[in-house]
Amino acid sequence: MAVGFLSLPAELICHILFLLTPRDICHCATTCKTVCDAARNSVDIQYKLELYAQGFTETATLDSVDVPTKMSSLKKLASLWRSDFYAKTVFEEVAAGTDDEDFSERQYMKCGFWWMWAQRNLFVRDCNASITLSRKWPTHNFSAEHQFLRSIIVDPLQDLVITVSSQISFVVIDAGQNHHVFLVEFWLALSQPPYPDSPCASLECKHAFDVPGRYVVDIVDEPAICGDRVVILYYIHQTQDLFIQVIDWRKGQTESHPLHQPGGREATFRLVDRQTIVIISGEGLLILYTLQELDGSPQRRITYLPRLKHYSSQSYVIRTTPSFHSTAARLDLMPGYVPPLESQIMVIEMFSEAWPVILVIDMVIFSQQVIQSQASVEIPWSDWGPQHTYCFPHHQSHLISVFGSKMAYALPCAHTPEPGERIEGFSTNQDHFYVHIWDFNKRVIARVANNSSLPVPVIRKPGQVAQSSVFGGVISNHPYIATVCRTPFKMHGFDKLFLEQDRFTLTWSQQRRSPLNIQVVFPVQTEVGTDLAD
Repeated sequence: MAVGFLSLPAELICHILFLLTPRDICHCATTCKTVCDAARNSVDIQYKLELYAQGFTETATLDSVDVPTKMSSLKKLASLWRSDFYAKTVFEEVAAGTDDEDFSERQYMKCGFWWMWAQRNLFVRDCNASITLSRKWPTHNFSAEHQFLRSIIVDPLQDLVITVSSQISFVVIDAGQNHHVFLVEFWLALSQPPYPDSPCASLECKHAFDVPGRYVVDIVDEPAICGDRVVILYYIHQTQDLFIQVIDWRKGQTESHPLHQPGGREATFRLVDRQTIVIISGEGLLILYTLQELDGSPQRRITYLPRLKHYSSQSYVIRTTPSFHSTAARLDLMPGYVPPLESQIMVIEMFSEAWPVILVIDMVIFSQQVIQSQASVEIPWSDWGPQHTYCFPHHQSHLISVFGSKMAYALPCAHTPEPGERIEGFSTNQDHFYVHIWDFNKRVIARVANNSSLPVPVIRKPGQVAQSSVFGGVISNHPYIATVCRTPFKMHGFDKLFLEQDRFTLTWSQQRRSPLNIQVVFPVQTEVGTDLAD
């Protein structure tokens, strides 16, 4: 029977496979090469598996009410970034000035909501509708007396603003006792009373110091939010030891936990989901922790070792997709298709004087399915790097944004870089730049390669990166799809780039105290584009 089935034409095998549940298709594909090849070459099966990976259905016929809509959305998105395109402006406005200093690094965007924390104000602007909703809040409203405002988190899906404040330093007399280190407050995003779904308007985060003395506590990166869980990674200046505060803002609970690893000043992190956090140490270790459900206590599970010829002082910036795991107060803002973790990438910008690079990582290595043991394990580069990473030369002036499996990359050239090519940084006499969109989704690449109805994409491989690096020779052989927006954008005053599901947003500020310009563009497949550089 099995021999007879496998001797059937590939098209008929695909037709039979499509009648199975996604789970059964996955099982057959992992046990039989013929079935695996047939599934990989079938566009419809790849769409079906993509929806299954997102958790929409277990049925064979995809007859759930929500699934046809999601399938249509997925197919529409598949055609957006498959070939070079031009930019169509759908939103353009001038935001308020940035006060006394340039705070372009404190700009963020999610679900079409843009916000910026300037020196004296928080600006929030809805860039989705023709009737724009915007708010400007003085930041002194957010900080209590004798408290210094450390961070502001905005989650448009939950209509939520979270502020984190603390004293500059702490004098500890009674060691071992809990001391108040952070004050966390909750606000509505489009008004300002205390958040109604939280049992209290503010929470005191506490920490127990081991010995008496004066201490300075600082936050690493920005606090992260995933649904009702907020994570603050912080360190003690005097010891450089790392700790996390895990907050359930709906229940009004907070706990402090040590991570038992030094290097606080050089660390950076991302909250992958409610129960998973990834920390990059100063030595370049990627450390995966799981957070327990009851109190958020961290358990070190996997350490991914980098490939380093020798240690060199570096700094890291992590780019990932915003979290959409929440009880949404604004369901209208939810994307039509939320990419599952297996269809997402993490981009790490690695800055060193000798050899800045970007490392693109398949986030499947951070999913629950890779955690096989309760004990902590170390995985050498040879067992994860070649299979799950891409490496490209980089320059810190080239801005990056990530959504799902795609990376938006602002470059001074309109052509896709050749394998291993290093593009020079932006110069002061440069007039324009171009936005490149690179897609690293293996399923998408398989679909477009086997679907003649889609535009033929440019498929590239990163190639070999220079041997002189601290990494040694790194060769990335995995393909990715490269497209470019043929509309040039003006270089002068360019601040930020944000990629979302079906659009990207750019911001410009000409100089300090000047207004900030926001522009949202959609990709359009046309031979004649509107030049937005003027």
